[in-house]
Amino acid sequence: MNMQKKIEQYLRAAPKPPVSDGLLERLQADISLGAVKTHRSSLRRWLAPAGRSVSPWRVAAAVAIAVAVLLPLGYGATKLIRRFAAISQLPTITVDFPESGALSPDGRHFAGITWNTELVVIDTSTGEQRNLGGNSFGGVVWSADGREIAVEKRGGDEEQRGVVAVSLETGETRRLLRDPHFFEDWSQDGKLILSVQRTAGTVYSVILSNLDSTERTVLAEDTGCWPSPRFSPRGDRVSYVTEEAGHSVLHLQEVDGTSHTKYSDFPGAITQPIWSPDGSHIVFTGAQRGINVQFKDLWAVQVQGNQFAGVPIPVVPNVEQIACYNWSRNGQLVYRIGFRLGGIFTMPVDPRTGQATGSPRQLVRRSNLNSFCWSPDGGQVATTQGGEMIFISASSGETIRGLSLSGIKNIGRGMSWSPDGREIAFCGIDNAKRAGVFLIAVESGDVRLLVPLEGAIANYDPTWSPDSKAIAYARKNNVYVVNVEDGTPRRITAPPEERDPNVYVTRPVFSPDGRSVAYIAGQRTRGNRMERILMTTIDGQGTKEIFRKEGRETPINIFDLSPDGRHMVYTRGNKRILCAPTDGGKAFRIGSISDVGKDAWAWMPKWSPRGDAIAFAVTCEEYQYWVMENFLPAAKAAAQ
Repeated sequence: MNMQKKIEQYLRAAPKPPVSDGLLERLQADISLGAVKTHRSSLRRWLAPAGRSVSPWRVAAAVAIAVAVLLPLGYGATKLIRRFAAISQLPTITVDFPESGALSPDGRHFAGITWNTELVVIDTSTGEQRNLGGNSFGGVVWSADGREIAVEKRGGDEEQRGVVAVSLETGETRRLLRDPHFFEDWSQDGKLILSVQRTAGTVYSVILSNLDSTERTVLAEDTGCWPSPRFSPRGDRVSYVTEEAGHSVLHLQEVDGTSHTKYSDFPGAITQPIWSPDGSHIVFTGAQRGINVQFKDLWAVQVQGNQFAGVPIPVVPNVEQIACYNWSRNGQLVYRIGFRLGGIFTMPVDPRTGQATGSPRQLVRRSNLNSFCWSPDGGQVATTQGGEMIFISASSGETIRGLSLSGIKNIGRGMSWSPDGREIAFCGIDNAKRAGVFLIAVESGDVRLLVPLEGAIANYDPTWSPDSKAIAYARKNNVYVVNVEDGTPRRITAPPEERDPNVYVTRPVFSPDGRSVAYIAGQRTRGNRMERILMTTIDGQGTKEIFRKEGRETPINIFDLSPDGRHMVYTRGNKRILCAPTDGGKAFRIGSISDVGKDAWAWMPKWSPRGDAIAFAVTCEEYQYWVMENFLPAAKAAAQ
């Protein structure tokens, strides 16, 4: 029996006699850090699970865990407790930033991009928030003096796109780079930009752009994983990650190409490497697989000159939920913890009118839900979970069985169950890095690639034709229909070269008669958005409009047609589920999840094959931003 099971056994069996509450005060006095008060409730819940009295058995177990587990990691239990107590939350940050946020060099401001693509800056002492403009995407990077914020702009006029520097004081912008690919970092001297270029599916390259000469240099090709390139504080070196022969490799490279050092002995996956403000260390997330579990911890490796010094040391354990690191020059490491809850809900509806006949109810609780689909008879719902295709009872929510997806590395958005019940179509990327539309046999679990496609984000929204002979999918602003028997696709919409960059086509759905495919066709113009649901015949010869929406509202997220084709259900990425007649009638609300949570939203509605119910996904994301200080061991003098 391992140590963890022994401790759990002791905790369950041990009596819990009453003990004076003074133990918490003594523990706090021993640690002598006022910050522990912020964690008092958490300490009491763990040390006194039965009520107000503190269990000495749990105290003993905590000591045993610290000695047996934490000490071998290279730091003492007392240091760990002090380090944990030194962590503090940024209480004024109340805006949810789906992308990474960043603390200013002096720690006085925090910047991030909201769900509405707005760049927001928050004063960390007063909580005051300022909006510095929209059409912003990705992460944010502060200038060395803290006066500007570099961010990627999309949409709007051509001259407004690219990487721009936004003035903290005035909000005015100046363009740094026209074609950023995926903007990652901005050097401290303001002259260089690091970005990631994606080609041929999951092939990534690290690009260095000189803003003065406009020269572009490829620092690394086909990195095998997301490289997360970062400048050293002085901007003379770059770090990034590659995957070679199944192993993570951390690179240290001079900007001028004069030296290049690799570290390849870490026994796991390396992600998110960032530099300490003094350039003495690189901190990264290290994932290692244990027995039936994976551990993610924060590690640090020392840098001396242009070389790695020694081996990485663990500095903070268990960072599974941590993402979006930002290390400010004032020594504060900021990170985000994200919590995603939700699941699949169903709602009864009248097949004739599309009106709801009851309230939404939760069918199953699932996190990180990408896609789901109904079985042809409406009795089951299929979704993915933990490397499996899971089949769930539509009446009870109980899991019926699962099929392995061990050969699939990533699964994208969109699933569809064939009307004959034999196969489920989904999009993804397999272990051989082949992206496209895959089919899994419902009975045997056999998986095959139907349509190989290039694209790192495999969100093609496949949908079956009523006769189970064809599948429609979207790719690069076009809709294709592929014959399942021979795997030959044909485009039914206009070629991409005829389209404006602000025009997009996505989310195909076969019509009930199988003769046409409906899809979203949208256009962005100066902050406004016009979206239509168009229906094109499968030979591409005829197109008609069945729904239109204009204005600044959130766009249509995903829609579906009723089995008789008379109605469509859709969501706009908020709490409402809407329905509209396909003959041009006015949309109406049929459901809401306003009681689920403040930050919850509904999406991915699917009409049941019988037409008497609509299933939809609910996601509720909440974020906390925290700062850590003085968590590294005292660094030796590092040659810069």
